[in-house]
Amino acid sequence: MARAGSALWLLRHELRLFMFDILGARKDPLRTGVNKKAVALWLVLGLLMHGFAFMALMAAELPAGAPALKLLLMVSAAMAGVFTMMMSTGLNTSVAALFERRDLDLLLSSPIPSRSVFTVRLAAIAATSAALYLFFLTPFAHAGVLLGQWRWLGIYPAIAGMALVSSSLSMLLTLALVRWLGVRRTRVTAQLLGALSGAAVFLLAQAFNSALGPALQRFVKRLLPQFEQGAALGPDSIAWLPAKAALGMPLPALLMLGAGGAVFWLTARLTHGFFVHGVQQAAGAARVARAPPGGPRFRFGRGLARTIMVKEWRLIWRDPQLIAQVGLQLMYMLPLLAPMLLGRAVSLPALAAALTFLCGALSASLGWIVISAEDAPDMLRGAPCSQGTIRRAKLAAVVIPPIALALLPLCWLALRQPAAAAVMLLTCTLCALNGALVVAWCGRPGSRGDFKTRAKGNLASIVFELLTGAGWAALSFILLLGLTQVGWKSALVIAAVLNVSLLLAFAATARFLRKKTD
Repeated sequence: MARAGSALWLLRHELRLFMFDILGARKDPLRTGVNKKAVALWLVLGLLMHGFAFMALMAAELPAGAPALKLLLMVSAAMAGVFTMMMSTGLNTSVAALFERRDLDLLLSSPIPSRSVFTVRLAAIAATSAALYLFFLTPFAHAGVLLGQWRWLGIYPAIAGMALVSSSLSMLLTLALVRWLGVRRTRVTAQLLGALSGAAVFLLAQAFNSALGPALQRFVKRLLPQFEQGAALGPDSIAWLPAKAALGMPLPALLMLGAGGAVFWLTARLTHGFFVHGVQQAAGAARVARAPPGGPRFRFGRGLARTIMVKEWRLIWRDPQLIAQVGLQLMYMLPLLAPMLLGRAVSLPALAAALTFLCGALSASLGWIVISAEDAPDMLRGAPCSQGTIRRAKLAAVVIPPIALALLPLCWLALRQPAAAAVMLLTCTLCALNGALVVAWCGRPGSRGDFKTRAKGNLASIVFELLTGAGWAALSFILLLGLTQVGWKSALVIAAVLNVSLLLAFAATARFLRKKTD
């Protein structure tokens, strides 16, 4: 049992908070503990992962001796992706540790040494970064032990070493941003960097299939001589240390663990003072809005609908963090839009499907912010005006931004193929409107700060959002395929009719669920 006030006691408290977050602890303060359904779900998933790992290792066994260069390349690429995702998690949790939990003032004013507080908080970030990958990768280590393939145990030191390094780098980057940009900008910048580093894995994986593929292949060919024996990236290079550690080579595993521990120890020891300074800056960074120049101005001549739309857009514009989270969805569409942006040949049906799905996804996100996360719903319900006008104004505030975004490529397309551009504009508009209606029907009230966790406890809305977006994307693909490539064959017409029927069924079901909850 850890002594109260000790570093181990504080670490156990941090791990309990993380466990409650992962296992879906209830938000009701009168009921504590974890969600038993979430525990059962994770246990079943863990058993399935162990079964999958056991069958996979029965079919494939690690070769004895030093691993081949091809295997090192594959494992290194996977570990680079894991490290990038760990950095993303580390940046987000560092921001949460400094700015969002708001418990550091209490901890730093307690008898617990501030160095212990910082070390424990850093260790919690490392544990948070490693937990997901340990859950999904260590079943291979356990299955390897059962099958006598002991080298799979190298997964443990490899993941632990990477988590220690990534958490230290994340905290150092966050503290450096505090010093460089200040607290307010650091909060947004760090979260944006974390999101971008996560998206970078997806973009890099898609780069070889995009218009950049030939250039990347030529670059890889130029690098090939560097992988030969004795070259900079040969089999004996230190660049393969993480891969060799993960493949169970004893000395690289020890070096990986030692390097991670050394980086962690140096970070905790050398940056502890700046951590305290950063916390003090965060505590005193309460934002006070500046008075508008020339005093307050009251303009009520816009009309009700226009006033509500401007109010919603202004609230979103004032929250750059929210804009970053919503705009991150655009990053995932870049591989599809890259050929058109680079002037290369493009598959118009695929582009139409991607653009339609993007409009639906953006509309659903904005719909949750504008409709479900309304700050003063009671005031709007009690306002002496038509509730229908308010609802229509909010829907317009949700639908107009995605359509305005889609108009940029559609204007370019309209100069070359006006009919195709008109069809795409129609499907994008209907998809955006349908996505907003689904949120209005099935969305649950929340606050803007819960945007990232809006899917929790609202499965119906998320499922209908995805089905609606996928359905309109498929319809857009079919229409553009018939209009520009293969003509209106009977099979294509039947597919379009079935698709429209499914979309109507989805919309009717979503509206029926709204009636049940009213």
